Amino acid sequence: MNKNRNSVRLQPRSAVVAHQRAEATTAVRKQPWLKSVHHAATKSAQDLVHWVRDKNHLRVTQRRIKRGTYVIATPYEPPAMLELPVAQQARIDPRTIELDTSEAPDVSIIIPAYGKADVTLRCLASLHRFQPTMPYEVIVVEDASGEPGAERPGLVPGVRFVVNKANLGFLRSCNAAAQMARGRYLLLLNNDTQVMAEAVDALRQTFEAHPLAGLVGSKLIYPDGRLQEAGGIIWSDGSGRNHGRMGDRFAPEYNYLRETDYVSGASIMVEAALWRQLGGFDERFCPAYYEDTDLAMQIRQAGRLVIYQPASSVVHLEGVSNGTDANPGSGIKRFQYVNATKFLDKWRAVLKTDHFPDTQENIPLAADRARHRPVVLVTNDLVVQPDVDAGSRAIMQSLQALVALGCIVKYWPENPNDFGHYADAMRLAGIDVITGPHRGNFGDWVYRHGAHVSYVIMHRPHITAPILPLVRQFAAQAHTIYYGHDLHYQRVRAQGKVQTDASLLKSSTRLHEIEAGIWQHVDVSVYFSQEEVDAILAQCPWVQAQAVQAYCFDEVVVPPKATALQRLIFVAGFGHPPNVDAALWLVEEVMPKVWAEEPAVELSLVGSKPTKEVLALKSDRVKVTGWVSDEKLAELYADSRVAVVPLRFGAGVKHKVVEALAQGVPLVTTSVGAQGLPGVDKACRVADNAQALARHIVTLLRDDAAWVAQVNEAATYIHDHFSRSSLQAQLAELLQAAAD
Repeated sequence: MNKNRNSVRLQPRSAVVAHQRAEATTAVRKQPWLKSVHHAATKSAQDLVHWVRDKNHLRVTQRRIKRGTYVIATPYEPPAMLELPVAQQARIDPRTIELDTSEAPDVSIIIPAYGKADVTLRCLASLHRFQPTMPYEVIVVEDASGEPGAERPGLVPGVRFVVNKANLGFLRSCNAAAQMARGRYLLLLNNDTQVMAEAVDALRQTFEAHPLAGLVGSKLIYPDGRLQEAGGIIWSDGSGRNHGRMGDRFAPEYNYLRETDYVSGASIMVEAALWRQLGGFDERFCPAYYEDTDLAMQIRQAGRLVIYQPASSVVHLEGVSNGTDANPGSGIKRFQYVNATKFLDKWRAVLKTDHFPDTQENIPLAADRARHRPVVLVTNDLVVQPDVDAGSRAIMQSLQALVALGCIVKYWPENPNDFGHYADAMRLAGIDVITGPHRGNFGDWVYRHGAHVSYVIMHRPHITAPILPLVRQFAAQAHTIYYGHDLHYQRVRAQGKVQTDASLLKSSTRLHEIEAGIWQHVDVSVYFSQEEVDAILAQCPWVQAQAVQAYCFDEVVVPPKATALQRLIFVAGFGHPPNVDAALWLVEEVMPKVWAEEPAVELSLVGSKPTKEVLALKSDRVKVTGWVSDEKLAELYADSRVAVVPLRFGAGVKHKVVEALAQGVPLVTTSVGAQGLPGVDKACRVADNAQALARHIVTLLRDDAAWVAQVNEAATYIHDHFSRSSLQAQLAELLQAAAD
């Protein structure tokens, strides 16, 4: 396999693509199961009802745009010049840029300066325009430049202005200023910078989201709009590289949060206690250069993380402070060479074991700090939208767990669209989302990067089937995991039986063939319940399959007493046939029996993509909300007396069932809704006919003691089965199982 790969690299690009297609075609011919998979995955899926949303992206997009769920992100060409917060040659009156600083700051912004008062004032003016939302102070340290007018930044209201008695140099000025800082966090900000909107807030918030963070740095941009640095690389010989230099600041590969070797000290935030524990910048690197790189190494050695935060953008007028002449014999820049030797001597052993050699091929690996961390490629149909469908929420939580385990996560959606803010949200969670018009096809990507991938996690059978041969060919050493979510063929078969639809029964047979083929050609198949795993092993006892927790909840709502409101809620994504059927059955068969006992009860059908049939259920007593935000959903749960999940067919663990248990609302569901949740009957009411469901609902509407008891049982169930720590532990075991 490696021999073939090497020979392909010597061919022209067109020949490479042709070779990939030929290899995939050959793989299909050699393996009968792939022939049917390939055919089913590439033909129109009109007869596979539950695949319509996935296969017809245009219709999905049009519906969501009409609803306002998202706005499509069109390819963006960066402007030739960046619109600076403050014009580069602006003359600033210091008395006009009052800063709303605090005597009890959370963040101390330290700006070292050596003359260049106009430059410093423009930096302060950018802070005035984009003021942090947390309490902050600003300390400007003038390093005894003797330059006329150097004291002008001290006239800015709110600035603590300090003039060194003698020239200390950049490094010692920073150390001295840090000693007088009062904030919990220190932001070291060059005077030749301008902060963009939310730049300071994004750095500070990173420490909340990542408790192990010790240093967080900004994306640095040239005034002309080109990227200056998206985190820094330190090579094994001690030399450095500004990752992305002169690149497109909007490119996806430069816009996901990640660990990095270092961030240039033009804009870095450090926890003050950690700074003092380490003694600040190491003075062996006086007067400047390599002190920021050395600090990053020290922070990592202390067991903390160095993080690049692309949401914090800072314009850096590189060279204004110290010039750009790197001649070894000229000015302060000569210390770049002097201190490079000191740095290498100090960190030689760590550089040898933890850093990559300086080669072009190693750039993407080094940018991700992948020397001792696994690269996990995750494939799916779309960018995940956790507030739209349960599958997306499950995938997003598993991705977050992988990041928390230290994995480098690459996410490949079949549809290359960012879908508005959703891709950005994933990137800020530390996931490299590979989207955009220039990404190429999957075969091209895995051909170029597959050798670096440790694991491939594939979602959805119609996406997994055609790409699996390419994964096996170009990422041959990677361990493969298939996330089935549920047994699709069982769900479609059950739907066909309930609706007496022969075409669905036929489709389920074809789905069964596809899914069984995937089980037999991956290392591990994953499902959300042991029932489904047992069903697979009963058919194919030689394959490896295991159950993994579907969802996790950080908080469980436990109201102190029952709500007096007589409202019911059914939450579901109504682009999914089982949920449409459930809504119709609930309104037409169950609710008339409830209303006969409690005529004032209202029912809310809450969720995305309501069909015509669901919309037709609207009445004075039935509300159809469509998509709602997570915040609004929490309000609707809080205002509801009972949650109902009346599914008559489906497969796997249902997010809407687990979510209801976590929201402090008693749940009434069916055995289909309770599927895959052992012992859940103690935490909710379960029945499979309309009369029994109605009876349970009426009891919970009337009996406060029963209401409170069930809410407490539900909270216990969620705590025991759906914590974030348990999900991370199970995913760690899954990766190990795939590798064994």
